[in-house]
Amino acid sequence: MVLKELADNALDACEESEVPPVISICVKSGSITVQDNAGGIDPATIESILDYTVRVSSREAYCSPTRGAQGNALKTILAMAFVLNREYFNEDNPEAEAAGVTIIESRGSKHRIEFSVDHINSQPKIVHDISRSSITVGTKVTLKWPPKWNWQWRGEQFKSLARSYAWINPHLTLRGTFNGEVFVDVAATNPAWKKWKPRNPTSAHWYSESRLQRYLAAHVARDRDLGQHRTVREFLREFRGLSGSAVQRKVLEEVGCSHQSLAHFFGVEKVNRKGIAKLLAAMRKYTKPVAPKHLGIIGAEHFKQRFLAAGGNVDTFKYQLRKGIERDIPYIVEFAFGLHQSGLDKSGAVFRQIITGANWSVGINNPFRHFGSTGEGLETTLEKVRANRSEPVICALHLASAFIQYADRGKSSIILTDDASQPDD
Repeated sequence: MVLKELADNALDACEESEVPPVISICVKSGSITVQDNAGGIDPATIESILDYTVRVSSREAYCSPTRGAQGNALKTILAMAFVLNREYFNEDNPEAEAAGVTIIESRGSKHRIEFSVDHINSQPKIVHDISRSSITVGTKVTLKWPPKWNWQWRGEQFKSLARSYAWINPHLTLRGTFNGEVFVDVAATNPAWKKWKPRNPTSAHWYSESRLQRYLAAHVARDRDLGQHRTVREFLREFRGLSGSAVQRKVLEEVGCSHQSLAHFFGVEKVNRKGIAKLLAAMRKYTKPVAPKHLGIIGAEHFKQRFLAAGGNVDTFKYQLRKGIERDIPYIVEFAFGLHQSGLDKSGAVFRQIITGANWSVGINNPFRHFGSTGEGLETTLEKVRANRSEPVICALHLASAFIQYADRGKSSIILTDDASQPDD
């Protein structure tokens, strides 16, 4: 989880800074470190993640083909070291007070954050110390783990997860060491590769009335917690095609909320569902849907290079692309498949690698466990074509979509439907 959240954050930061991502991962007996080459994290942002009284994130209800969805990654990471210290480090000394340490270095400053719990008030207890750091480019995040933590039982899964990021991010240069040994060292196949970026505005066409209501509610709640006030006009600026004052005026006049605050428009005593539906209709009326091509296509050539580097047989490599729009939601599905050379040479142990991901973030486990109402998933589909667990298969499946629905907050399983039409082949 730490690797996934930190890698996602690092990639997003690089894309926001308009630089090809260069990320390093270092695992030692007592720590995990992930470093990027982005613009660096702002000190005010670090202060904000230390405030656990603010629990609402507008990101959770935000629709966008990007990696982050819930906006709470760094907050959860700060607590992870504490949990492991409590469960493992204090086995020999149960009376000791557990604490987790995270170090964030950026823009010449080193933030040492110690996370523990006030058991009387059941609240996080934070100690934040700042000193100088040599890191002036990008951000370096180090989580301190219990030195006695046994990595080996999950080491291979950790390494595989890290390597998989290079499969679905053509612009990524990635290097990783595990206890001093290099386990991944790959250069970007296309540093100039283009995709939908975190800073790109969301589209009104990606929201239903209920989703827009949730997004509005998250904004109102966050503004209340932070003591901020915004108007409906300011809210409109977040959406693709609605940044201009002329089109904003048309929407506001049509809905009848030209000078209203967002909180008042949303409803004080009860939710203004009628007004929200009218707002969404006007926003859609004055903007255009987003074509799938704007999401970003990984492409056959990149997958082929990764496939060959993993030991795949070039003659067996296949690639397919599907793209379309369903209910105004654009999507792209890419699938690469082939056989590992070891299986063809009968040279001993069978090599098998399955890479899965959504919106350029790797799945810790296969998130494609159910394809619609059939109940079948990726593994079942592979078995049907005699590519079961004993076969030397290398395959990668990636979904890019403006709205992905997960079965849980851990984003471990994607809910897929039978709505999307597919070509006959």
